[in-house]
Amino acid sequence: MSVDGKIAPANRKGKLLAPLMGETLLRRLHQLRAEVDAVLVGAKTVIEDNPKLTVRAIQGKNPVRVVLDSSISAPLDSEIFDINDAPTVIAVCENAPKDRKDMLTRKGVEVIPFRCNEQIPIRELLDKLHRKGIRKLLVEGGSEVRWSFIRDRLVDELFVWITPSILGGRAAPTFVGGEGYSRIESALRLRLKSHEVIDGTVILEYYAS
Repeated sequence: MSVDGKIAPANRKGKLLAPLMGETLLRRLHQLRAEVDAVLVGAKTVIEDNPKLTVRAIQGKNPVRVVLDSSISAPLDSEIFDINDAPTVIAVCENAPKDRKDMLTRKGVEVIPFRCNEQIPIRELLDKLHRKGIRKLLVEGGSEVRWSFIRDRLVDELFVWITPSILGGRAAPTFVGGEGYSRIESALRLRLKSHEVIDGTVILEYYAS
């Protein structure tokens, strides 16, 4: 995020860190991915960024890619649905369009349906992923997805990268979105694990209380 907590410009076009990321930061990001069983993002991230979510800057295994997309709004030709790169699991609501579910299944994507209208039940999803052998999950974003994990106290560690930049913009997405807590006493408490500076970017690692 930027110093003022933004993860993208107000028009939501472009990744904040990408233009500022040198080889050292890129390797650090891909090392994180290589150390987990799965990486998770929401549909908006797939639509806006079209990420691969694979390990490329270092030698390492690709994690399983998990997408939260209740109505399967992401384009079916998105990079993340190319299972030649890595396995992909998509969590959807049962009432998502059947033809789109069938098309993803034919592509080799594993479709996991839930009884829901708009929001995927995170705890139920984690239970299903656990039964598949996924023990360590990296939640990369976006801000609404991060909030859903923080809200339900499903965070063990938090990685915060602060770039030397200020974006501003009341419409620009922040590091964590959602409705937020209405009481300060409800805030998720953190304990600092480590801190360092790489290429001007401050890297903070926290344990969640």
